[in-house]
Amino acid sequence: MWAVLRFTIITCIAALAIIAIGEALRTDVADRLSPPAAKTEDPFAANLATCRDITSEQFAADDTCRRVWAENRRRFFAPTASAARTSDTLPEAHNGIPTFSTPNLSEEAR
Repeated sequence: MWAVLRFTIITCIAALAIIAIGEALRTDVADRLSPPAAKTEDPFAANLATCRDITSEQFAADDTCRRVWAENRRRFFAPTASAARTSDTLPEAHNGIPTFSTPNLSEEAR
């Protein structure tokens, strides 16, 4: 009887210790993942956040928000360096039709 009681107490203490360590690590990770406020201060992001909440009538009258959204679109749709490199090297054409290499899939891979 005393052995069962001792085993139960040790098991409960071990479980509580594991839970406490897990909770302590989880809050540490959350603190490390959140960027410091000084690094996230971007005036463009602040303007974009401000312009995100205006109505269409306010947007039509606000030149600043139109410029901010135009810059955001330009940044989003700007080609990356890797996309520019791949567009320079087009595939060879055979009788005017570009040929692309496709992977050879066996019946087992399908």
